[in-house]
Amino acid sequence: MQLFALYCGKMILLAFDCSHSLTPPRKTESRKILSTIGDISYRTKWLVSKRYMQAAIVITLMTLAIAVPLFTRAFALTDVGNAGVFELDGNIVKDSSGTFPTDWGALFDTSGVTQPLPAGALDAHWVNDGPHAVTDLTTFTTGSKDTLDIANAGWQCTPSGNLTPKDDILHSYSLAIIPQSGPRMGHLLVYGGFERFTNNGAGDLGLWLLQDPTVACSSTKGAVSFTGAHVVGDILFVGEFSTGGTVTTLNAFEWVGGSSPLMNITATGGADCRTADMTGNFCSRSNTVSISTPWSTQDKTSGPNTLATAEFFEVGIDLTGLFGSNPPCINRFIFDTRTSPSVTATLKDYAEGALATCPTATILTSVSPTPITLGGSATDTATVTLSTASTVDGTVDFKVYGPVATNIPTCNSLAGSFLGVKIGPGVTPQSATSGLFTPSATGFYFWTATYNPATPRNGNTAFTTCGDGGELLVVASIPKITAFGFTNTPDNGDPTLGSGTVVYSVTIHSYDTLDVMLSGSLTVSGTANTIMCTGGNMLPLSASLPAGMDATFSLTCTYSGTSGQTVSATISAMFTDTNGVTGAVSGSPTTYTFTVQKL
Repeated sequence: MQLFALYCGKMILLAFDCSHSLTPPRKTESRKILSTIGDISYRTKWLVSKRYMQAAIVITLMTLAIAVPLFTRAFALTDVGNAGVFELDGNIVKDSSGTFPTDWGALFDTSGVTQPLPAGALDAHWVNDGPHAVTDLTTFTTGSKDTLDIANAGWQCTPSGNLTPKDDILHSYSLAIIPQSGPRMGHLLVYGGFERFTNNGAGDLGLWLLQDPTVACSSTKGAVSFTGAHVVGDILFVGEFSTGGTVTTLNAFEWVGGSSPLMNITATGGADCRTADMTGNFCSRSNTVSISTPWSTQDKTSGPNTLATAEFFEVGIDLTGLFGSNPPCINRFIFDTRTSPSVTATLKDYAEGALATCPTATILTSVSPTPITLGGSATDTATVTLSTASTVDGTVDFKVYGPVATNIPTCNSLAGSFLGVKIGPGVTPQSATSGLFTPSATGFYFWTATYNPATPRNGNTAFTTCGDGGELLVVASIPKITAFGFTNTPDNGDPTLGSGTVVYSVTIHSYDTLDVMLSGSLTVSGTANTIMCTGGNMLPLSASLPAGMDATFSLTCTYSGTSGQTVSATISAMFTDTNGVTGAVSGSPTTYTFTVQKL
């Protein structure tokens, strides 16, 4: 006979090979049993074989009694769904040597300050709710219940200096992360942990994951109502762990509102990670032995920075596994202690903190170029930045309003729009640029931009408002040279002498509604033997040109030369309006040249 032990899931299967018969020898008609030495030998062999089989079974069963717990422990989950990003092992220190899996001791320093987070992590927070000897400003009033809405005095807090020791929370902490690899890659995972003052009784607890970022309460005297309110999709976990550190109960509920506001969603989770299924979407651990803390902690019976058995609890939750590709955006977490693992239990102490699972988007814009002259074009560029290392993905709507006569932000008349401009997908930050906008009139134009995320995982809707920085486009009209000429007067009226006087004149007209300042020069030069102008051969073009008016400049010069030599005048004019718009005057630069003729 052969005995095989096979491991399958959580069961040990025994298989026997019984190819040899174990039945005693048959009687024969010619012999009686034990009538000969040969029969004695044969029966003895059969008895010995039987005893060997019995001994083998006993040894096998004893081996299994030892091996099964070892198998169970070897195959116990150390992270929710074996995600491999966090150590749900019933302690605080990080045991692994690599970046993952991480643990609370690697996320916060000895003062609880959040350290640089590993890849994929969205947010992490550490909350101090101790020590026990100090009056606790965050405890529930007696009437507060999980089944009540937070608003309208459904939840209230009050200070307490005599909390039941086993219900007093010392610290709590949280982490939100999206694994970059492994079986839960791309899922939104949330982890929470808390410490309590003593273990003289089972630990009954609750963990709320709330969407309203304004939920909070603290009181130095008397009952105070919580701010904020429940939102459909808020999540509650209620559980219990024994004084030995085994999590015996962990149930999950979704806030749906109405007369029965909590819907049970426990089916896809497990209580203790050591016995939870790999496909489960949540599981938890408590400490089965005394553990140390990296930060200052004092429980009732241990030395400093030490927690006795069942004074620590941690939980891992796969929100994507629970809700699919669009889980709720969590902004607050609240750990509480209670009289039982029931949703109608009396609530005791609590510790609240921030936890952002959805990034917050901000948008900055820049119009370029600005200012421009009439006939030119400009674009608006929007840059979206997320508060966590997440993916920007969605569209941007650009709108431009105007023109108006002053730079007072006014967005009443839509001059153009560029809707649905794609941005991302890509790791924050990402930018998108509108199409070219070509104004049809001068004046002031104001842009706006709105980021529309593809999903809450890509941030919230973010927008600029009329008059925000970087969103002003100034369009100016270009002054124009409307006349540029000269008169040449030869000496004695005889052009064959090769000398005379030339007068240059230039007129610039402003088509703008704003005054402009002119600058530049009118310069006379050439190859003639002598060229001399009144006041010098360069006339500065420095003058104020009122809106709709002309400015005229002239320069008188004498010349002398031989046939074929030249006299030239060049105008180079610029303008600057009252908004700082600067450009070249239309038609500038321009040069006029004449040739000396002498017989």
